[in-house]
Amino acid sequence: MKTLLARRARHGWSWPELSRRSGLPVWKLHFWQRRLAPRKPAPSVRRRFVPVQVVAPTRRDSSSLELLTPSGVRILVTASFDAEHLRRVLKALEPSC
Repeated sequence: MKTLLARRARHGWSWPELSRRSGLPVWKLHFWQRRLAPRKPAPSVRRRFVPVQVVAPTRRDSSSLELLTPSGVRILVTASFDAEHLRRVLKALEPSC
C-alpha cells in the first residue's frame, strides 16, 4: 500500500486514477493514506515536575511561606492561612500556572 501511495504522489495521479490503476476502491485508498500517515503525538496533559530552588531565608520569621508557581506568580501565605482558600486560589491559577 505504501508503494501505491508513493506512486500516486510521484506521478501526480488523482484518487480515481489510482483506483483505476490499482483496482482498489477510492475509500480504501483514503483509509490507507490516513492509516500510514505520520501521527502527531497527543498533547500531554499530565503534570510535570518543575525545578525548585532552595534559598536561605532572608528573615528568621517562620510565620509565612512564599509559593512561586511555574508561570511566575508569587503567593505569600501567612501562618494563619485558610487551607481551603489557598486551594481555591491555586485552582483558579491552574490554567496559567
